[in-house]
Amino acid sequence: MTIHNNFALFSAAILASTLFFAACSDDSSSAPEEKSSHEEETSHEENASHEEHHGHHMEEPSEGDLTLGDEDIQDGFIFLQDTTINGVLTVSTTTPGATVLKNVKVTGNLLIKRSGRVDFSGSADVVHVGSSNTDVYAFEDEAQVNGHHFMGKNNTFTTKSFAEYQNVDWTEKSVDLATGIHLAYTVTGDEKGTPVVLIHGLTDGRVSWSQVAPALAKKGYRVYVPEYRGNGKTDKPIDESSYSVAELASDIAAFVEKLGLKKVHIVGHSLGAFIAQELSITNAEIVSSITLIGSGASVDKKNATLDWLVNGTDDESFDGIYAYDSTQKLPESFIQAWGYSTNPDKDFQAANLEHLKQVPYYVWKYLVKNLLKIDNTKRLSSIATDVQIIWGTKDALFDNESQKTLQKGLSGAKSVVFHEVEGADHNTHWGSAEDVKTVMGYIDEFIKSLKK
Repeated sequence: MTIHNNFALFSAAILASTLFFAACSDDSSSAPEEKSSHEEETSHEENASHEEHHGHHMEEPSEGDLTLGDEDIQDGFIFLQDTTINGVLTVSTTTPGATVLKNVKVTGNLLIKRSGRVDFSGSADVVHVGSSNTDVYAFEDEAQVNGHHFMGKNNTFTTKSFAEYQNVDWTEKSVDLATGIHLAYTVTGDEKGTPVVLIHGLTDGRVSWSQVAPALAKKGYRVYVPEYRGNGKTDKPIDESSYSVAELASDIAAFVEKLGLKKVHIVGHSLGAFIAQELSITNAEIVSSITLIGSGASVDKKNATLDWLVNGTDDESFDGIYAYDSTQKLPESFIQAWGYSTNPDKDFQAANLEHLKQVPYYVWKYLVKNLLKIDNTKRLSSIATDVQIIWGTKDALFDNESQKTLQKGLSGAKSVVFHEVEGADHNTHWGSAEDVKTVMGYIDEFIKSLKK
């Protein structure tokens, strides 16, 4: 997660009142097990007409069609699940909110014109979207948006995907997991190199590792950066329980198994570090070592940064993470504050901010709520692998005392190595070019030391 001064984490609530329509069959197609992603830029025309949009004429409603407008929508939400519509589905509303279509098959056209975000999991012949170019749309399987085709599950696109802001020496792929999640990831480095899995922090996505991963690859490692559920181009379930640390860790374990990696070195930052802890406790057989960056034994709910995140304390432009159910959109001021970065690379900064904007509001809430539940104080002793801890001395979430507690709790570890990065904040591995080099060096030295 991105944190500056006292800005940081958060809690969650349930999707407000939703309209639920259930009908017959569940007939959504599945994506290939693994593939490289091909992206194209979309342009969403703010006032585009369905009738004239790319030459497609909107026919009069016929039997089997479903039309939803302002009068049909309560509290800004449309939620269709396990529904087959033998005709055209039209959503035309000015009500802000979210349209979530899960396991929905539309035999005709899916026509969407609304203010808010759209998550689509299912199949449709043609998708027309006419709304402002700041809205977020997520489509699963093959969809056509404003004439552009997208392949992949729950990929999130605005006028420009966050991934287009950077040119990184890695390959983008995706894979279907045994957990039911379609997970996007990047990979770089020698195929025969020692496998290292980098797990990002809350809402950070692949961007946060975009400088460390290529540097590690040059040292001979095979580096994988999975985007866990809710982030980037990975599936974004709509239920709160899907975002527990246990669920996130199960995806990573399934990812390692799917790719046949057997044992890997895990490097986790912030929430990713807690996922690394969870893997070491519940899936020790796949873990060669763990490196914890910006971590602790538990999450301090009284932390000033968390207080700001949850309650908006001392911030007149932000009311706390739970205050935006009606709009399903966080204030730009919050995104800018949360995404503030001292990293000098302008492309990194732009990609980071765009990624944050493309994370659905409900994902923010659910990830935070589950994060606040974490307390591994009594579980750390069961971690038996080699552990490295990297901590920035200006970390606003985890102080020096928390690092002592963390080290003390790892009483059963094979070894514990602790590094301080003087002057670095919570985002120790991307605060500056020097920090990138320092953290990469610590990871490299640690893994190589284990082979001696």
